Amino acid sequence: MRQNRLLIFIVPLLLFTACIKSYTPVIDSSAAYKIVVSGRVSNITDDWQYITISKSIPLDETHYVGFTGCQVSVFDEFDNEYKAQDINGNGKYRFSIGSANLNIGTSYYLKITTPDGDILQSEPEKMIAVAPIKEPKYHIDSIYNGAFNYFTRGLQFTVDVDASEMESPYYLFELEATYEHHAKYAREWYYDGSVHHIYPPDSSLMYCWTTKQIPEIITLSTANLEINKYYNLNLHFVPFNRDDLTYGYSLLARQIGLSRKAFLYWESMRLNNNQNAELYSKQPVDTQGNIKNITHPEKEVLGFFSASEISESRIFIEAQDTYPIPLCTPWPLGRLGFREIGRENYPGFLMNNPMGSYFMIWLPDPCVDCSSYSGTTVKPNFWPY
Repeated sequence: MRQNRLLIFIVPLLLFTACIKSYTPVIDSSAAYKIVVSGRVSNITDDWQYITISKSIPLDETHYVGFTGCQVSVFDEFDNEYKAQDINGNGKYRFSIGSANLNIGTSYYLKITTPDGDILQSEPEKMIAVAPIKEPKYHIDSIYNGAFNYFTRGLQFTVDVDASEMESPYYLFELEATYEHHAKYAREWYYDGSVHHIYPPDSSLMYCWTTKQIPEIITLSTANLEINKYYNLNLHFVPFNRDDLTYGYSLLARQIGLSRKAFLYWESMRLNNNQNAELYSKQPVDTQGNIKNITHPEKEVLGFFSASEISESRIFIEAQDTYPIPLCTPWPLGRLGFREIGRENYPGFLMNNPMGSYFMIWLPDPCVDCSSYSGTTVKPNFWPY
């Protein structure tokens, strides 16, 4: 009887585990990609405006695939054509519209002819007026990290929106951050099979500036409010445990006026990219763009082409007390001496000894070259310090 009970328990367990099999779907690579288009006409022009055309990629890949060889033009409602060219062969097409032809209330649309002859065309988008942006504000705040159960202190940036009823109630905010960062040591002693001395010490790679786009999608609608105003909209949080705020920080904020359809597109993009939502907490939102394949309507085109007035403001933050994780970790050389510095790391810089020689301590690239991990040594022309 005891043996029978054991068999009754084991057999269902074997049946259950035998039913679990891994499954990898087979997708025809020729049909897996879709064309992705991103671009706008705006009043902010540095001579050039851009349309990016790429291909969506399989789930197991992460690289960008630009779609080259297209004929790309932007048209306005008066049939003026502004041709775009892919100068660098990376799917980023640039075009220029003179300021005289960039007007609030004028409609623009995009037309693309692919190398295969397919015609892609956007719906006309009227350039929407937007209120002048208020200068962003900031205050010290903390955010909670639920995964590790701790609070992170930093600067929270906010902005007020104060618009009239004649201006768009739909907004998109784009942010660009620039910050200064330093290498800790000048280059003086180095080893590349033998020891060399640079005198006077070279400090040209000690001071860098990095500019980056903030990836968050930030949208706002005041359409359901009594007035076209909103206060203390959260823009971006910069923690003190990074070096962004250590030597000076600048934030460029762009306030972009949207049509209702453009707002719904960016709002659905924001919801789909919300990294704070837990798995299965909500279904993905269908992100409907405004670009169609005229030749083959059954082929979906992803993306949106818009026409927007943009107002921008830049603020500067002086150096803050921060506690970043060090990027420079000097490496004391052990009993193998210089042989611990591999040829792939030549020249291996050494820590200076104030007595006129060097310590047997290797300084990896982040210690002597601030651009080895980010940025450039060219100071931006807007940098005030």
